[in-house]
Amino acid sequence: MEHEVRRFEKTFPYTPTPDQRTCFEHVENDMVWRGRPMDRLICGDVGFGKTEVALRALYRCVANGRQAALLAPTGVLAAQHFKNIGARMGTGDEDSNSESESGESEFGVRIAMLRG
Repeated sequence: MEHEVRRFEKTFPYTPTPDQRTCFEHVENDMVWRGRPMDRLICGDVGFGKTEVALRALYRCVANGRQAALLAPTGVLAAQHFKNIGARMGTGDEDSNSESESGESEFGVRIAMLRG
């Protein structure tokens, strides 16, 4: 499982900032070593990598046989996340105009976008 998580992390097309690395470590430690649910709030300006922190946590959940959800405050942002996460996970499904579900990705993940 850890090998799969590391393989997924390597698909990040940018060099993580020091703050992102700190967040990655804290979230990973919470998920791997604590025996209770994580309770964290990640704050930052637009374009500073909050989604990557969340995406790594989501993937770690899925890689451990759990389900995970990413909520977005607007339909536009939800559609962006659906498209970008689908491309990142290799689903090849970029239809974001309606409720959509991707095929299974190269990482063994199925993603869906629901509006409502």
